[in-house]
Amino acid sequence: MVNNDSTDSDGTTIKSKNSDNDPIKDRYSVREKVKDVAMPAIGRTLVFPREDNIYTHKESIPYDEIQTQVWRERPKRRSKEHVREWSVYIMLGIGIGFVGFIMSTLEEFLSGKFVSVVQYLITDPDNPDNQRIVSPWLFFATMSGLCAFVSGVMTTYWGQGAAGSGVAEYIGYCNGVNYPQFIGIPTLLTKIFGVTLAVVGRLCVGKEGPLAHIGSNIGVLCLYVPGLGLEFLQNDEKRRCLAAAGASAGVSVAFGAPIGGTLFSYEMSRPNTFWRFSMIWKVFMACSIGTFSLAFF
Repeated sequence: MVNNDSTDSDGTTIKSKNSDNDPIKDRYSVREKVKDVAMPAIGRTLVFPREDNIYTHKESIPYDEIQTQVWRERPKRRSKEHVREWSVYIMLGIGIGFVGFIMSTLEEFLSGKFVSVVQYLITDPDNPDNQRIVSPWLFFATMSGLCAFVSGVMTTYWGQGAAGSGVAEYIGYCNGVNYPQFIGIPTLLTKIFGVTLAVVGRLCVGKEGPLAHIGSNIGVLCLYVPGLGLEFLQNDEKRRCLAAAGASAGVSVAFGAPIGGTLFSYEMSRPNTFWRFSMIWKVFMACSIGTFSLAFF
């Protein structure tokens, strides 16, 4: 048998698809050198397609219903199964409303403290009629730069899946692109605190698009709350539905518009077959609860 393997410049052996007759190994041989990470946040490129061709090594998500043992052992009574599924959408609405409250409160607190210190530095205690300019400006510029720096470091070196607004990544995820680190705890925390610090640092960013990404993360993570018996919902099909509902709830919390949030995911996901009429009511309930939860908190 002819060995068609090649050696890269760094000495790493790359197997070709014809190196053996095993279709399972052939499927993953092209990904041997590619780490399962998001697109690098360091630097940027103006050359398309990318020279590193990282995007060509990403696999699609099989959204077909997988007949696993967990799925076969799911609750036999459909009413009980529906109740648990609706409870996940309720938790999603409450969770995104609480996160929106945390982000808004933290932003107002930090911004208010900065403004208070600046007002104090402007006034000269020895001469109230004289207003200082240099020291207040230096303080405000330093603190804004520090917040922006912390936000950038978190995104670059910890939660790289949080780079970008999150809307484009969400659309790709709903269309089957298995984008690494789109869902995860580091991505969620980086998105929450990174966006808040970026807004406090006066960067040209907003919370609308990131809240859609945050909602998608919260929606998927709600499936993994222990003790609720949601194992039968932990599949790619249900995760996509919860990600779409979370994005809608995030937009609803950002603009205070539950109907608009529902239509947002409908417009983004309508070409796909997973969007059904029954799902609209679940998404609308999650958006309404998210909006009311933000107002309640």
